Amino acid sequence: MGARGRDYGLVILSAVLWGTSFPGGKLVLGAVDPLFLSFARLGLGAVVGFVVLALLRRLDFRVLRNPYVWGLGVVNALAFDLQNMGMDATTATKTALLVNVNVVFIVALMVLVYRERVTWQKVVGIGIGLVGVVLLATRLDPRSLGGGEFVGDLLVFAAGIAWSFYVVGTKAMVDRGGDYIALVAGIFATTSVAASVPLFFTGWPLPATTDAWIGILYLGIVPTFPPMLLYAYSMRTISPTISALLILLEVIVAGLLSAAFLQDAISGFTLVGGGLILFGAYVVARGEREIPEPGAGGLAPVPRDT
Repeated sequence: MGARGRDYGLVILSAVLWGTSFPGGKLVLGAVDPLFLSFARLGLGAVVGFVVLALLRRLDFRVLRNPYVWGLGVVNALAFDLQNMGMDATTATKTALLVNVNVVFIVALMVLVYRERVTWQKVVGIGIGLVGVVLLATRLDPRSLGGGEFVGDLLVFAAGIAWSFYVVGTKAMVDRGGDYIALVAGIFATTSVAASVPLFFTGWPLPATTDAWIGILYLGIVPTFPPMLLYAYSMRTISPTISALLILLEVIVAGLLSAAFLQDAISGFTLVGGGLILFGAYVVARGEREIPEPGAGGLAPVPRDT
């Protein structure tokens, strides 16, 4: 198997792990404050990352001197806070769908950052995806615009937009070379610091049950650092647009687990709206140019369309 084939497999594994975080997060949010969950989960993710670096004898805190790592941490913290507050009001399945609309925004950012060519597939795909978002969030009923679930949908949609900036920014950092494990651990460390700031104003509502802490431990250890590490590693050979398309597998994982453990109702609007989001992402990614295989000397950058 070549480097690209292996990296495709890593992205798919990341998607499966991340997919478990949506129903897991929904269960935990019944007993844990959304903002505290962001801080605790990402803090644990950072600890796991630094433990891995220590075991590999590559522990180096100089990554925290990089202002871009702090910038990515702030964006990541904002996205997690928006997702957790939104998911507290809507379903895990809809959260997974709306967050992953970031695929279409990643395309727009790739045009700006990497000067990728604007194709009709990208324009049509973005349009299809946005129609799916409207259908999923409103169910074509104006009365739904005033409900708490609609506000939750808007928050997780905003989280998806924030994560599109995070993904493209992380890709830019990976392209610079260096220790990608330290990069991911550093980003989670700065994210946890940024996520702690709101708690100084709202208070520190510690969970009161053992089950809540077990849920936090799972979310912090399993679907946080490991999938992000695999995802960042795969960026050596895979464009963010393609990897984001593969990550959509997490929607399927989240939907199946949510139906099994949370009894999430999957309505016709959920199926059609979600289907449009996924199909729009597929159309966007059609014809995407692949990144050349990396040489022995380092990373391969995202190609510029000509």
